[in-house]
Amino acid sequence: MIIGVTGGIGAGKSTVCEVFEESGARVIDADAVGHEVLRDPIVIRNLTDVFGRKVLDPDGQIARRELGKRAFVSDKNREKLNAIVWQPLRQLLLDKIHAALDREPTRPVVVDAALLVERGDPKKIVDVLVVVTAPEALRIQRTMARLGISRAEVVARLSAQLSEEDKVAVADFVIVNDKTPAVCRQRARAVWNKLQCEEQ
Repeated sequence: MIIGVTGGIGAGKSTVCEVFEESGARVIDADAVGHEVLRDPIVIRNLTDVFGRKVLDPDGQIARRELGKRAFVSDKNREKLNAIVWQPLRQLLLDKIHAALDREPTRPVVVDAALLVERGDPKKIVDVLVVVTAPEALRIQRTMARLGISRAEVVARLSAQLSEEDKVAVADFVIVNDKTPAVCRQRARAVWNKLQCEEQ
């Protein structure tokens, strides 16, 4: 079984994925896969062609924070970023999913991906979709603390994502993360137990 875990920035996807991993799943983090893609020489060249050489660090690698500042400034720039990065990211993600299933066919695979719904039908990648939600003010606060970025930068990233309502509309399960991490973990365990029952 391939389980997609998605939600807006700061919603708490990582906490839910931790619980699923502790329960026996293999977790593939789309952010980590994205970092791999950003090291691809062709992707680096395409990004510098579009966003300029200022997105490079002194080692000639993509400086993600600088790229983020330029990409999230407008819808047009965000689309340019997605046009360059999405296809190689999707392919590498699928390769990792298939490799995990080849190694351990009965072990569930969890894909932790913020933009699973934004990039088309998530069911082309996953069997089950879990959406993690949280109030916007809480998401902004969490993201500022975690990434050390300004409120304006967080709001720009939030506006780049689909609304929670749109994500919830296509979800198989919804986990509301509006309380403590312990409560979120408890809710995640409840969803995991339901998923295990469905598979049997």
